[in-house]
Amino acid sequence: MIITGVMTNLCCETTAREAFVRGFRVFFSTDGTATSDDDLHQSTLKNLAYGFAYMVDCDRLREAFQGKA
Repeated sequence: MIITGVMTNLCCETTAREAFVRGFRVFFSTDGTATSDDDLHQSTLKNLAYGFAYMVDCDRLREAFQGKA
């Protein structure tokens, strides 16, 4: 599952955690999510990277879909 969206620290994080506990392999887009405060964004990325999701940027996702990864 690939997570993108608005409110990194709320909606996106909740979706990622819920997907993880349901057995999904979660890829969280570091530059395809955003929130109102950069500190909140960065903190959420650090928390999720600790074990809930793989951190990827849009370039990495594009490469994966094009078979270049």
